[in-house]
Amino acid sequence: MMFWNQFSENRNRIEEQYRQTVWDASTGLEPDALREACSALEAETAGESRTMQKAKLFAFVLDRAQLAVVPEELFQDHIRHEFIVQKQRSKWREEAVRGVLREPAALSDTLAARGVLDAHEDFGHTVPDWYAIMELGIPGLLDRARKAREKHPSLSESQRDFYAGVETVLEAVRRYLMRLAVLCRAKAADETPQNAARLAFCAVDLDALAAHAPQTLHQALQLAYVWHILQEEIEGERLRSLGGLDRLYLRFMRGDLESGRLTRGQMTEMWQDFFQKFHALTGDTLYGEPMYLGGTLPDGSCAVNEFTFLILRAYDALSLANPKFHIRWSPDMPRAFTEAVLDCIRRGNSSFVFISDSCAIPMMQDKVGATLEEAREFVPVGCYEPGILGREVACTGNGAFSLPKALELALNDGVDPLSGLQTGPKTGACETFDTFEKLKDALKAQIAWMARVSTGIVCAWERSYMLLNPSPLFSSSMVECVERGMDAYAGGAKYNNSSMYVYGNGTLADSLAMIDKLVYQSHQLTLGELNEILLADWKDHDLLRMRARRDPDKWGNNRALPDALCAEMCEYAARLINETPNARGGHFKAALVTIDKNYPYGQHLGASADGRMRGEPISRNMGAVSTMDRCGVTAMIESACKVDMAQYPTGSVLDIMLHPSAVAGADGLEAFYRLLVTYFEKGGYAIHGNVMDAAVLRQAQAHPEKYPHLQVRVCGWNVYFVNLSKEEQDDFIARAEA
Repeated sequence: MMFWNQFSENRNRIEEQYRQTVWDASTGLEPDALREACSALEAETAGESRTMQKAKLFAFVLDRAQLAVVPEELFQDHIRHEFIVQKQRSKWREEAVRGVLREPAALSDTLAARGVLDAHEDFGHTVPDWYAIMELGIPGLLDRARKAREKHPSLSESQRDFYAGVETVLEAVRRYLMRLAVLCRAKAADETPQNAARLAFCAVDLDALAAHAPQTLHQALQLAYVWHILQEEIEGERLRSLGGLDRLYLRFMRGDLESGRLTRGQMTEMWQDFFQKFHALTGDTLYGEPMYLGGTLPDGSCAVNEFTFLILRAYDALSLANPKFHIRWSPDMPRAFTEAVLDCIRRGNSSFVFISDSCAIPMMQDKVGATLEEAREFVPVGCYEPGILGREVACTGNGAFSLPKALELALNDGVDPLSGLQTGPKTGACETFDTFEKLKDALKAQIAWMARVSTGIVCAWERSYMLLNPSPLFSSSMVECVERGMDAYAGGAKYNNSSMYVYGNGTLADSLAMIDKLVYQSHQLTLGELNEILLADWKDHDLLRMRARRDPDKWGNNRALPDALCAEMCEYAARLINETPNARGGHFKAALVTIDKNYPYGQHLGASADGRMRGEPISRNMGAVSTMDRCGVTAMIESACKVDMAQYPTGSVLDIMLHPSAVAGADGLEAFYRLLVTYFEKGGYAIHGNVMDAAVLRQAQAHPEKYPHLQVRVCGWNVYFVNLSKEEQDDFIARAEA
């Protein structure tokens, strides 16, 4: 086919396609007319269930919105949907917040404003059953739903609406695919021979997807992209993984290569177009689009195959900050592949995070109840969170609470010092804590209150999920949802869980260690005196603050005191969360991940005993307080692994930073590899790193135009350094210098 070997030539057009879209006016309504027609439909369906309202609105948009095709692009998807369905959902949410959810929403807002906790709904962390989508295709999913409906001797009203909604959206997807195919053929007449051939190629495969399951790699990737657009941008559930690329698409790649449909070079070009298109859609925005490579197959073997390296090389050559890759590591993973990924990282491509199958698989069995085969098919959802592909609606972003804030409340009898308001429970005046154990008891009482309140708010939201966001498209991929006739957000999946994050373990551990030393070991100060100093933000106590900052007993340095305190409090918080049932027939799962909330939660926290000033950031993820890991990365690993990460089934992650000289050459790569393996052998779950020179970062800060592609790993996402705030840039520079 004459359109191959043109990716480099077309790359800029592929990147700009969502900013420079040329809509075909003949394919549908102008935006204002579309919105007006959708408003009329809303009024017409006002008496129907939310499921049918949303399904009909979804189908109407797919049928009547304008389309566009990009002649230089291998994958077509453009629809001028104006986020109409999502805006309708926002209206439903506003109604609920004014009504049935008024009290829990107000409570969450109040406590979030004080830096205590936040708790809410979560429709932003989903992964459909990619195997079902690829094995059945749109027609097969539709047929499966119809057969499941026939098996029920009688249907409840909600079941009837469920099946009708699934049929409505899947039929609309078929028509949308055919509409795109028609437009491809129409546009081909006015294009260059190469572009015309590409559009014709796309048209054939779009029609094929409307008729049957994908048979080729191009059809499979086209379907994946369409599903992503329709579920995330129109139906409104953020899709947080494209699955395991080397396992999910293996049969398509082998079939194309063996049949002669594609050469390895053409396959590489196709993958590069696929990755670039996702970058075009999301750019350098937060979160991005994750996918993974490697890991353990259901039969226990390693998933790395002859195409795993091809996909990695195709992606690495693009130097993109997004999409991003999880690497599921297992002890039998070929060392060559692990080293290939580490080499990408040390060359500046920090968009990789390693996740240990050795930790995750037994954790999924123990904390989720998954079978061994199901656990081996876990998928990292979003940043790091494991979920059972096709069987679990994990809702991995429901909320969080702050451990350092719990300590602050314990020191002040439940009063938030920054607002002066009673916030947590009364646990006694700090002057009465004559032993360290009494202080820890008060702290635990505040943590228990935070866990109870935050999970309670989430449960209130969950009881209204079907008023807020029925999801017929997403649900149609989930086998138990289809068999039961129940929406994914109504508890239709096999596993229906929720999550709660725990923030600031490093800041808490360092603060407790310093309190123990100053108050209970040396008796230099009473607890009341120390608290008064903290309330005054260390005013007139600079020397004491410097002593606290420079004290060697800091989390992340393999020191017994802070490490033991961190492990104790982390395990206590996890136990509280993991034992709590949710409102969807599942339970909560704990996460030890701070994401990017170390800044805002620090802003709402007064001075802490570790030497931190009022408003400064708290610790990030499992790592040390910024610049406090003074004994190197191996000591940080030793500290981190004293926490039982299996108690955090929504995930935990360690950030590390290395100087380029530490991982240079063959010896450096060996050291990097041993570092990774050691962490996982000691029980670590996830780890990601930045390899950077502080001098380079300072140059990039001063001359951003010279470093447009310098990448840094922030948390579960990767960004270009020059796009960070100065505060964030300064933090990276300080960590690199340290």
